[in-house]
Amino acid sequence: MIPLIFTKRAIDTTKAIFGCLLLFGSARLQAQDSVEAHGSLKKSGLDFVDHLISNKESDDAVLVLKKKQQENGWEKEQQDSINYYTGWAYYNLKQLDSSLIYFERISETSPFYLKSAFFGSFEQTYLGRYKKAETQLNSLEDLDPSLQELRLFQLSTNALANRNFKTFDSLSSKFTYSNYSCVTEQKALFKHKTELLKNKRKSPWVAGFMSAVLPGSGKYYAGYRGQAISAMIPTLIFGAAGVESYFRSGPKSTPFILAASLFSLFYVGNIWGSSLSVSTFFHQRNREIHHNLMLDLHIPLRRVFGN
Repeated sequence: MIPLIFTKRAIDTTKAIFGCLLLFGSARLQAQDSVEAHGSLKKSGLDFVDHLISNKESDDAVLVLKKKQQENGWEKEQQDSINYYTGWAYYNLKQLDSSLIYFERISETSPFYLKSAFFGSFEQTYLGRYKKAETQLNSLEDLDPSLQELRLFQLSTNALANRNFKTFDSLSSKFTYSNYSCVTEQKALFKHKTELLKNKRKSPWVAGFMSAVLPGSGKYYAGYRGQAISAMIPTLIFGAAGVESYFRSGPKSTPFILAASLFSLFYVGNIWGSSLSVSTFFHQRNREIHHNLMLDLHIPLRRVFGN
């Protein structure tokens, strides 16, 4: 009888081999596209532009492309390649609106089409144009299984970024986790969803009232727990100094007036700051979650399509 541990190892090994085969199939399809693109590149004379972009000289690449365009130096057959490299150069320069203009001009027959479509939809999501991103992804047809999973992941991320939790739940329930390029990020989406649901807008009135009763507590309520102590300590110190000066020197003494003035300044500022911090923390946390969502969306695209 075969020991259980060896049976388990055999199953795990089989799963790993199957996963590698799926990944290899996807990589082979991508490699074919890469070979086609490279061949097209050499014929078009755009290899210098590709070299500039690869060496992070995208500004120079844009200048070369524009200059050649003005001189009518490109053939009509090269237009897809020109649009791709111009769009990719602007993408690397983080000029996303300009990048989208060129990505959207690439024809479906181009070897650059899929990469441009996936990255273009990423840009739309990043810019908050969620409906456009969804429409573009849904327009992609005849995708191999690994890219279908990548599209499903991207659609789910787009829905979550748009706080459309119902659509996200519907899409994420279809995850097969068959594309190893985005498995980790697919699982992380559920963590991001929890973070978004927890980040609720709190009441500035409650924050202000709490800080009026106990300085610093409003900051804690808002979410700035580290700042709660720093807001509390100076207020209490000046308050205690004011009380001591009052009993020792009287209400008209300089030490009392100075301590009371500083206490009033910190006390009122603490209440006002706590009220404002509620909205500040909410938006700051939203930006952090959105940034992490976009990072997790970007990494699989780089893995699948390269730089």
